[in-house]
Amino acid sequence: MNSVSSRLKRWPFVPGQAKFRRLWAAQSVSLMGSQVSLVAFPLAAIYLLHAGTEQVGLIAAAERLPFLVFGLLAGVLVDRWRHRKVLITADWVRAVSLALVPLFAWTHHLTIALMCVVVFVVGVATVFFDIAHQSILTSVVEEDDLLEANRLLEGSRAVSEFAGPGVAALILKYMAASYAIAVNAATFALSALYLHAMGKVDSEPEDTGERTSIRSDLVAGLAFIRRTSFLRWNALIGATWNLLLNALMAVFFVFLARDLDLNASVIAMIVLAGSVGGLVGIAVMGRINKLVGLGPGIAVATGTSAVGGIVLALAGGSSTQAAITVAVGYLVMNSSYPLFDVNVISIRQTITPRNLMSRTTAAMRTIVWGTLPIGSAIGGFMGVSLGTRTSISVLGVLLLLPAVFTLISPIRKIRQISDLDVPGRTDDSDADSDSADSAESAAAAATETDPDSDDAALATRR
Repeated sequence: MNSVSSRLKRWPFVPGQAKFRRLWAAQSVSLMGSQVSLVAFPLAAIYLLHAGTEQVGLIAAAERLPFLVFGLLAGVLVDRWRHRKVLITADWVRAVSLALVPLFAWTHHLTIALMCVVVFVVGVATVFFDIAHQSILTSVVEEDDLLEANRLLEGSRAVSEFAGPGVAALILKYMAASYAIAVNAATFALSALYLHAMGKVDSEPEDTGERTSIRSDLVAGLAFIRRTSFLRWNALIGATWNLLLNALMAVFFVFLARDLDLNASVIAMIVLAGSVGGLVGIAVMGRINKLVGLGPGIAVATGTSAVGGIVLALAGGSSTQAAITVAVGYLVMNSSYPLFDVNVISIRQTITPRNLMSRTTAAMRTIVWGTLPIGSAIGGFMGVSLGTRTSISVLGVLLLLPAVFTLISPIRKIRQISDLDVPGRTDDSDADSDSADSAESAAAAATETDPDSDDAALATRR
């Protein structure tokens, strides 16, 4: 292991890897700013434009729509472009777009339609940023350090979700909601400056002069998932987990407000407990991975989520008892997410060839996130048909399914990143042909031999 990698092991804040430091700083500052907009956007619509529930929902839908519409296409395009340039462009687009909100508010030209356009553009830029961010990581840290790097990035996300609402409340105390959005614009600009300071990043896509069709590139990413055991199981586990979690969350707040008769301030404290759970998950994930390994750690994460869901359904008694029980259950549920995300993303980044990284990431997100609205609809139907407590009880038990899937899959055999060390790595950006056979040959051969073996899961790496 070289000196850079050794320094990363010795120091938790990676002083030996300047490029990663700047990438991490860019992500951290933009995440904190996004938490401000999460509160400021609906408040700006409500207080400045007197928006109703449907209009606020329309703004939220406009923000999420790009993930569904542009996810797969963005993956193909990001694989063709320089990742650092994609990140910088996305940040500046988001900064300029958000800056329009206070500008139009100041000139009294702000409308619901304009806010929808702004959040849609920001959402499109975010799609490209998120995919490029995961793809560039393998170029700025050592392969053995992916797990640690992803842990630090996930830690920033957990901290921003914990501290962000408080920062937003402080900012909104001294300025109007529309101007608070300018703070988020500034954070994206600062993020872009950090990315500018990274300098050139090695091993990014090169222009080989060959051009394949978008369709064939898209097929290559989907085929790689289909032929790689770990990714197939990852898609099944992630999609199932997201469906069940969103079904549960669809009835969660109704359960708190109506069944348990908790007031808004108590519910806010329960949400805060969930944020603390994310920090707890970050703190203990290293020990869990060391004790049981990465694959079993994924099973622990999904199983822990089920335990939290079942605890929620046990809430009862006085308001204080009910609130404490729900807070514990919600904290346990949220503590499971970082362990799952960091382990799955680190393994996926290790086994995916660099030339397929972006489109594979985009395809996985489309598959796994595609169940989100379906889960919400199922949860709403169950709440009406079965009642909220029964629905949470059923869904809590069903949340054991992702853990069962993990334990019967080859994922359970993965103990550490070094287990993924197999022949066939390539850094060449022109590794795939129109039919994508050359990019997937190692994965295909292993999968066809034994679709549930370790070799099938780990056949190809960057």
